[in-house]
Amino acid sequence: MGIAHREENFIVIELGSHTTKAVLDTTDINKLPDVVLRTRGGVLKQDASNSVPQSATDEGFGGLKEEDSKQEPGSSGIANTQDAAASTTPLHVNGIMDVDPTESTQRSSLQVEAEDEVSSVGNAAEAAATGDSGADKSQKDAEQDGNEVSYVFGSALESATSDALESTVDMIVGGFVQDWEALSAFLRHIITKELGIPISRNGNPILFSIPALWSKTDLERLAQVAFEHLNAPTIVIAEQPLAALYGNGKMSGLVVDIGHTVTTVTPVVDSCIQPSTIVQSPVAGAAVTRRLHELLEADPSVSAQFGSGAVPLEFAERLKDSGLCRLRLALTGDEEDGDEEKSASPPEFEYEGKKFRISTEILAKAPEVLVEPTEPGTMRLTLLMQQAALACDPEKRTALWENINIVGGSSRFGSLKEYLQSELEATVLPASNMFAVSQTREIRILSVPDYFVGWRNHDHWAGFLGACIMAKIIMNDAKHNITRAEYNENGPSIVHTKPS
Repeated sequence: MGIAHREENFIVIELGSHTTKAVLDTTDINKLPDVVLRTRGGVLKQDASNSVPQSATDEGFGGLKEEDSKQEPGSSGIANTQDAAASTTPLHVNGIMDVDPTESTQRSSLQVEAEDEVSSVGNAAEAAATGDSGADKSQKDAEQDGNEVSYVFGSALESATSDALESTVDMIVGGFVQDWEALSAFLRHIITKELGIPISRNGNPILFSIPALWSKTDLERLAQVAFEHLNAPTIVIAEQPLAALYGNGKMSGLVVDIGHTVTTVTPVVDSCIQPSTIVQSPVAGAAVTRRLHELLEADPSVSAQFGSGAVPLEFAERLKDSGLCRLRLALTGDEEDGDEEKSASPPEFEYEGKKFRISTEILAKAPEVLVEPTEPGTMRLTLLMQQAALACDPEKRTALWENINIVGGSSRFGSLKEYLQSELEATVLPASNMFAVSQTREIRILSVPDYFVGWRNHDHWAGFLGACIMAKIIMNDAKHNITRAEYNENGPSIVHTKPS
């Protein structure tokens, strides 16, 4: 029988293309995330890694504190080029890896001595075969240490100067991991710096909430990072669409995740994701930012407020995230509402200590690209939703249309839900009645239940709420969790035997 972990030690990490969220302690389900970080890292230049201010390294450096250096063998404080080479091959060899500290005390002294003797003989044989002396080997080790890659994250990345950074890296793009070395360092940063847990004494089980389309190789690599780099005792890997449904108290529904670079529509039937029916569109939050930037640059009054006439892209991105952008409900046919919005005084928006006035027309037009994209090869959001639903069995479609979940950081635009509700009622319901393909009588877009008082006005984070609920239910369930002992015995492939 496995160890029963306490809820105050549970860690939940939701990995997103733009933002990663984390929380320690799921005892209070109304608790919002402890950590909200941009899923981006900065690669420090070799000559700058030693000159980063101590305050910056404490906040966001991908290295180790003094207590983190006393960790299990094989756990690296920061990701380096040697770790990158290792990540391309299995980290788990012949079912043996770094043992848990509690397990290591049970090993006999004779066994340790035998292993040390074998290791020393093997090292001597390797040196004799290659002709390397001890001095040569030490020199090579020093050269490898000199090639370490150091990362900064969070506030340290924001405050880092261009002279100190070699480059920046987005670890996850479009829902898929692009750089496992950087992601491993990023997760270490969250555990050690943001949550304050030394890797060597990490006894906290971790639930990872991930996109639904990760490959088997990605799942195995995540398990490797969790057990071999984060020293986790137990993990659970959950898929975000399913977590979003749980956050809204449902087991079937249509999950529309509007992220930074991709919009994903995922049908879920009876707690089972339907992979073959998932559809995606490149029109997402970044497209709104580009459209808003174009409108701002074309507006003479905005250019005049900047003096030089150039509108920074960062200004458009912050304005998009401010909550001022709001879709106009053109489908209602109420012209008076539209006239009132146009005549309303432009709202104020503060940027770098200066207040700007932006016309409501611009703020209403920018998010329209989400529902009515103009890029070639893209389709309206409602058509994307219909394509996903129609790929499911007819008898299951009613549950999908009656439980629509709109989540993701770019789903917060005002009137977006009302716009989709109106358009779907005008298109889906008549077709259902005409062709009798299903008995859909209602289009319902869900919100987080009122009894989750801490999550009011956070419908876009329903997936994270659902992940916390899943952690409370299945973290100690042997049918779903993966323990260190199971990983040691079976290797990374153990992730394919456990359902989320």
